Amino acid sequence: MGLLRRLSKAQRRLIFGRFVLGWMPKLSYVMVMVSFVWLLALPHQNYSKETYVSENALMPGSATVRYEWNDYQAAEKYRDVVQRISNLPSFERAEALQNEFSQLGLKSATQNYTLHTSIDSRHGVNTYAVFYAPRSDGTEALVLSAPWTSRKQETNTNAIAMLLALGKVFKLSDGEAEGLQAWLRAYHGIQESAKDRFDETLRIRSGAIQAALNLDFPGMGDYNALGIFFEGVNGQLPNLDMINTVAAITRNGGIAPAELTLHDELEPTTDNMTKNYINSLKKMLHMMKYQAAGMPTGNHGLYLKYKIDAITLYGFDKPGWPSQRYSLFRLGALIESTVRSLNNLLEHLHQSFFFYLLSGVKRYTSIGLYMPPVIILGVSFIFQALSLWGLSSDLPLDLDAIVESRKAAAVALPYSRRRRNFRVPATVISMSFIAGWASFLLLTTSFGFPGETLLLKLVASVGVCIALVFPAVTSAHVRNRILKEKRAKTPSSASASAELIPAPDWILLKTFILALSALVVTTLSALNFSLAVSIGVIIVLPYMAFRPSSWMVFSGIQVAALIAISPAGLLLAASSWYGMYPSLALSWVLEGYEVIGSWLLPTICGVYLPLNLATIIMVLLPVS
Repeated sequence: MGLLRRLSKAQRRLIFGRFVLGWMPKLSYVMVMVSFVWLLALPHQNYSKETYVSENALMPGSATVRYEWNDYQAAEKYRDVVQRISNLPSFERAEALQNEFSQLGLKSATQNYTLHTSIDSRHGVNTYAVFYAPRSDGTEALVLSAPWTSRKQETNTNAIAMLLALGKVFKLSDGEAEGLQAWLRAYHGIQESAKDRFDETLRIRSGAIQAALNLDFPGMGDYNALGIFFEGVNGQLPNLDMINTVAAITRNGGIAPAELTLHDELEPTTDNMTKNYINSLKKMLHMMKYQAAGMPTGNHGLYLKYKIDAITLYGFDKPGWPSQRYSLFRLGALIESTVRSLNNLLEHLHQSFFFYLLSGVKRYTSIGLYMPPVIILGVSFIFQALSLWGLSSDLPLDLDAIVESRKAAAVALPYSRRRRNFRVPATVISMSFIAGWASFLLLTTSFGFPGETLLLKLVASVGVCIALVFPAVTSAHVRNRILKEKRAKTPSSASASAELIPAPDWILLKTFILALSALVVTTLSALNFSLAVSIGVIIVLPYMAFRPSSWMVFSGIQVAALIAISPAGLLLAASSWYGMYPSLALSWVLEGYEVIGSWLLPTICGVYLPLNLATIIMVLLPVS
């Protein structure tokens, strides 16, 4: 205490600052643990709430369902019609459906579309029809839609037969996503600027679409479970009341009890709290997986881009599951009751939640509870960056040294003494972002060369990254060797050395990387929470713990780990996990960007790849 009294106010502030900077790395790892524990606690019933319908006008299940046995028999007949025309070319199939709609007394038409991507060209024909309600002014509309191909890559027979049997407001798209995308663009009058895209205008239309229900019932059999898919493009979510309405109808709508679940995952409910927690955690992680990918889990996701709340109902059969089966009769009653509830709306859905995590059909977590852990994770990166920034100042930690130093009395901050050279870290960061966006342009541009393939483009983009890493690391080692030789020839005092020798390049570079990582994770969390968490979890330990080493083997292990979590490494891991070729996985990501407008590819190439490249260079830089 006597020693502290001898210090000036600036010196005491200096000691306190150094103490804080010394504890920041430890505190940052504690914050990481808190963030992970918080995320894992979200599915627990004590931290989630039970869902409820907040839009009173919906009144789910209150309307009288008029779907009767005659309608069920009509759906059976239409199922045979769909099977008969399913193998016809697109144009003939569309004409056959248009004739069926006309026989129902509906105004129907077709829409031709052509889409050119960097992979191939696609042509198709959409079939759509409109039912004008007799007591409506036509300013608002609801949509029932179904693609020809189910998510199981089978003909969506039961769903299309159901649309024909219901004879309500609906549209039938030819392709899986590109057909509906073309129809929605034409419906909203959006002109495509690209010259290689052509969407035929619509000859008939209705009012502003308030909500949509996409049907996915593959095959011709019955189902013992019904799944709800709700994730849209870039992690967009529909109003939670869309899901709550279907759940309420299946429970209290006069329809026989039905097994309703999220996606296509069924987990038994037990009295064991541990098993229930694990099941809820699985469902939440499945939702985060789909949301992080930024790709819609069904055609409903394309409606969300136009501020239209929509979900997909998916019928599937799980062998041995003890549940009543969904026949076309039960499906028709459920769909009609859902449409009638949506028709009760007096205005666009605005109650309930648009930002949420679901751990089950009946349990949700609001944004106020799931956002803090990702913010804490970002702050942990900031604390590490501040610690490194203080380390680069190289101020003495010993109290006696501070007392003896007269210069310390003039220092107001704990990290303002050593000269810092930003040339190397700034150059590496800048070139890393240039390499990332160059890779993006390589993947998305069609050069027209013979033998041009996605795999070849991927190899070229990897070559661009290597072309950055090798010269950057080589020049840094050469520069370090020259500085060492220069210092050996010109000896200086310890104090002068502290003033003249700049902070090591790797410390400043890692400071920049951690600060940018915090910026990416926290900013992205407001746009796509699951993607932000995925990136944060992947990079948290490598980016915080990795550093250059004089032991080459250890540096090699760190580089191997960073390559494994690089975009190319993750692509190979995902391809191996799902048993597909890397080119197919890459084409899926590229299609999402070019056809649907997913941000996954630009985020990977323009944000994640540059940070990964800069970290690889940082690990290979000289220690001092």
